[in-house]
Amino acid sequence: MPLKRALSEKEPQDSEENGSSDESEDEGDAYDISAAMSNIKSKQKNLKKSEQDKIGQNGATAQPPPKMRKVSKEVLYKQPTNKELNELKEAENLFHSSLFRMQITELLKEVMLQEKKKHQVEAYLYSLKDAIMKTPGGKEHDLVNQKWTEKKKIKVPLIQEPFRVKGKFKFIPPKSVKVVGSFLLGVAIKPLVSVDLAVEIPKLCIQPKDYLNHRYLRKRALYLTHLASYLSKQTDIVEDVKFSYHHGNYLKPIIIVSPKGKLSKNVKIHIHATAEDGAFKMNRFDIEKNNVRMQWFNSEKETEGDEESGQPATPRYNMSVLIDLALEKHLHFLHKVIEDSAGVKEGIALLRVWLHQRELDQGQGCFTPFTLSMYVGYLLKKRKLNVAMSSYQIMRNTLLCLAQSDWCKEGISIADVCGVDDPKRPHLANFHESFEVVFVDPTGYINITAEMSRQMFNRVKHEAGLAIQVLENSAVDSFEVLFMTPAPFIRKFDNLFHLTHIENLKKTVASFCLEDQLLDRGGNYVSACLPSLLQLLEKALGKRVELVTQKPAQASQWSISEPPPSWSDQPSLTFGLLFNAESCTTILDKGPAADSPEAKSFREFWGDISELRRFQDGTICEAVVWPSKTLADRRLVCGKIIKHILVRHAEIPRDSMHYTCGQLNSLLCLPQPTNKSTLLYGTGEEQNYNITRSYDHLCKVLRNLQDLPLAIHTIQGTDPVFRYADVFPAMPATFKAATKVVGGRQLPLPDKPCPPWVKSMKVVCLLEASGKWPEDAEAIRRLKAAFHIQLANLLKKQHSMTSYANVDHVDVFKDGFVFRITLGYLKEIAMLKMKKTPEGLVTMRETEESSAMEKELVTLPKFSTAMHGLQQQHHALSSVVRLAKRWVCAQLLGDHIAEEAIELLVAYLYLCPAPFTPPSSVASGLMRFLHLLSNHDWSLSPLIVNLNNELTNLECTEIRTKFTKERSTLPLMFIATPYDKNSSMFTKHKPTVPILQRIVLLARESLAVLQEQLMETHQIVDFKQIFRPPLDAYDVIIQLNTKNLARHYHAVDTTAKTFIPSYKEYSKGGEEETMPVVNFDPVQIYLKELRETFSEFALFFHDSLGGDFIAVLWKPAFFETQPFKLSHINCRAPVTDGENSDVSLKTNVDVILEDFKNIGTGLVRHIEVKKKKH
Repeated sequence: MPLKRALSEKEPQDSEENGSSDESEDEGDAYDISAAMSNIKSKQKNLKKSEQDKIGQNGATAQPPPKMRKVSKEVLYKQPTNKELNELKEAENLFHSSLFRMQITELLKEVMLQEKKKHQVEAYLYSLKDAIMKTPGGKEHDLVNQKWTEKKKIKVPLIQEPFRVKGKFKFIPPKSVKVVGSFLLGVAIKPLVSVDLAVEIPKLCIQPKDYLNHRYLRKRALYLTHLASYLSKQTDIVEDVKFSYHHGNYLKPIIIVSPKGKLSKNVKIHIHATAEDGAFKMNRFDIEKNNVRMQWFNSEKETEGDEESGQPATPRYNMSVLIDLALEKHLHFLHKVIEDSAGVKEGIALLRVWLHQRELDQGQGCFTPFTLSMYVGYLLKKRKLNVAMSSYQIMRNTLLCLAQSDWCKEGISIADVCGVDDPKRPHLANFHESFEVVFVDPTGYINITAEMSRQMFNRVKHEAGLAIQVLENSAVDSFEVLFMTPAPFIRKFDNLFHLTHIENLKKTVASFCLEDQLLDRGGNYVSACLPSLLQLLEKALGKRVELVTQKPAQASQWSISEPPPSWSDQPSLTFGLLFNAESCTTILDKGPAADSPEAKSFREFWGDISELRRFQDGTICEAVVWPSKTLADRRLVCGKIIKHILVRHAEIPRDSMHYTCGQLNSLLCLPQPTNKSTLLYGTGEEQNYNITRSYDHLCKVLRNLQDLPLAIHTIQGTDPVFRYADVFPAMPATFKAATKVVGGRQLPLPDKPCPPWVKSMKVVCLLEASGKWPEDAEAIRRLKAAFHIQLANLLKKQHSMTSYANVDHVDVFKDGFVFRITLGYLKEIAMLKMKKTPEGLVTMRETEESSAMEKELVTLPKFSTAMHGLQQQHHALSSVVRLAKRWVCAQLLGDHIAEEAIELLVAYLYLCPAPFTPPSSVASGLMRFLHLLSNHDWSLSPLIVNLNNELTNLECTEIRTKFTKERSTLPLMFIATPYDKNSSMFTKHKPTVPILQRIVLLARESLAVLQEQLMETHQIVDFKQIFRPPLDAYDVIIQLNTKNLARHYHAVDTTAKTFIPSYKEYSKGGEEETMPVVNFDPVQIYLKELRETFSEFALFFHDSLGGDFIAVLWKPAFFETQPFKLSHINCRAPVTDGENSDVSLKTNVDVILEDFKNIGTGLVRHIEVKKKKH
């Protein structure tokens, strides 16, 4: 591609285009990849759907294949070309599958410009160039005399502080207008294409000392102001003109032009003003030189006598000017190394998509597409890449090198690689003294990453490492993870915190003595103190976090008639913390020994909270302890550290800090009674451990029982509480309730409030095999009933445990908890499958009864073990699972989707977290759960949850293949596990189509609300909002009497009338214990009767966790008029047709509502009809 295409020629020429290279790259908000992603997803969906349509249940195609066209032997046996051989070899060696290669090819077609579009853009650029070149000149003014802007009704797009500055300005038409950046190099990407134009300011506009005191930057801004005013009047080719900051840099405004006509929707022209070649000497802007005098900056006065000696260096200011001077040199370098290699250009395009999906290319200090392209150029010069590589190889090797590099400690230099011979250029060590991240350009004078913080580079490096892991894992859909799935800042990090009242950072600048930084950054106190703040936070948090970084604000656009936004206009600064899961809840910061020299600095850093402590090894050290009573409190430690350290060192008041952690904890807590309970519940996690201890002891008791006819072979708790997944783990039944005791068991009283909820926790015990077991299923049931009686008697006799036997279980009261023990015999499952044919043959068939027993005795124990093991690896999983269940129940859908299915969805977030890391906080886990639920394509893709990594890649492929072939016979929400590969046992019968559609919609809306709430800093946020269900869709609301609700104290919103049980520490007295009322919930009994009676006519919805109403949705078919038949008479009334006097049946809603009330007498308080249907 000839470089003369920089619009220096008169005739348009063909050009590649694909965003990447130059500092003139577009901002993060300059293009939106979502449209292209949607197109690709749509094509994939259509492809999968067409495959499913073609495949019958037996795997055969629905139609015979078309006849093959006869091919000549010469064509058939033609030798493959080198390109074909390379593609075949690459597909075999590099890609996990040929599908991945096809997907990348399709993506490149979507995001790269076609020739037709390219020519349209080029034609417009020539029209715009002619208009710019015809811009009339202006009169000469002092730089401070800007009255001419008022006449033109335009504002200068630069914060001019201090305003007083020497110099003259006169607008002279540009010397040249050149296309630079991604469009010229052929690496720009759709759908919104940003084309960069460099307008060259003539030397006549620039005076010898314009390098001083922002004079050049002022002239640059004034030049753009004059140009924008003129272009805004060219309505025949320009639709709109706006200003923006280049990559959020407040010193570098640009013009954004929206073309007139068809290009206006997806093409934006970014106009940059640059100095003519030779306007300044590059060594004048050496990083060690000062070009902004402190006297001028502080006093707003400027004298010729101000000398450079004794002045602090201004490396960032120098870089902002140098980058303009080297614009064309950078373009030459990239053009030379990229040449016309399609593979390199496509590889850069893929990397840009990857970068954008992770929001790494947005805001000031981001990893710009220009930086990315220059790095690819650097690797080409280092021969770690070559132009013969494919796009995939370019992308993969670039990510690999990025993940293994450290530009903070060992910067890289294109000038060194190219062997630039210039004794005046700085050394890498000099750059490291002035900048956190070092990447030197081909001239040797410019640090391309001057604005980038160390934390931002660490995040890019971290993301590159994750990308390489994904590419190396053949079990992961690499294309979906790397290019299709967005990884926004809010879902990437475990916790966020916001700093409001930005003006407080002026004090921070003084606290950290950052006056030199303030001078270098043009008075931008926000960017001046951010590096020091981030370093302070990293030091304070230590090993608790993997990453700490600030969310760069996207560069805004504003009208040319409006003043430019200032750094002080930002409502808040947002920071993200990515936790180290193993140590994020550590409550101890151990310091140096008391007599060491470092002890003083440790005390100075932490202040009064540092104290001497003796440790178990006998050492006496300085230490800081963060008191925490519960596990929920331990998760707040990072927030406490941040607030303490920022107040102490940065002089930021506490009311300016908003730490988003713990706001959702209240949804897992129980309300405290008025008389303080002696038991601390927290978020229930401590109770999980108490129950587990009691369960472990019960297991020992059961294994050591004497005189049991058969030994217990296996004991497994299958209740959710044993895998830490119960929303509200049981408290000891030590409360006082209005009950009567009959036969050692408490019973509820009819005229008293319902006793609080006491749940029995299910434990499955498998008995050993024996030849004495009968061969009949009914006989086995009877024998198990006898075993249950014997087991209860032995527990009472040998261990004095309160136990009650039933036909199918034994309830054991231990330590205030109720365990429900069920004895099982595996051979019984096979017996239930046996069926005799009329001919007397015995066949094995799956029955509903055998499936239920297999689920209880085989699948659930395995599932519980795997989930318990996963929770031990990821301690946040328990809280995320419980909150996810809480959300589903709050949406009135808890009865319509199995809780095991919810647990599997959350487990998937930890087993397949890409493009993230496993969530280590409740908020990030809930957001990702809602995103998975609402964005997974349930109709076309199975969700494979590979617990314990037991499924091989081949088995996963078989699951997907079978799913495609048999989709019409499989559950709507298909979730495969190692213990349930083909039937999706937990979602076999529910959810139904309407329920799945409803929950997906609710998840999508809840996610949007929750993300907005987590970013809110100026208003009081009610995080319970997404846990309150919308009732507009329901027809009838049955209000319930709260005094008869066993679990009303579990509700999202409780009232003053809500009975809150008072729990105490369990202690076994001398009297014989009585069994509490177990599993008694009048609402569930009422719901069961409603569903059995009216399931033909309505659907019933209820929050099983304390809800005080039942929502009813009529089925549409119920309101259709039916012919008069006896089978249709139920809940209908006869009506006559006025014309022919035919008698038909019509729904009698009033009678149904009356039945609702009569069935729920004492429980139903009021019935509200929201939608009348007659």
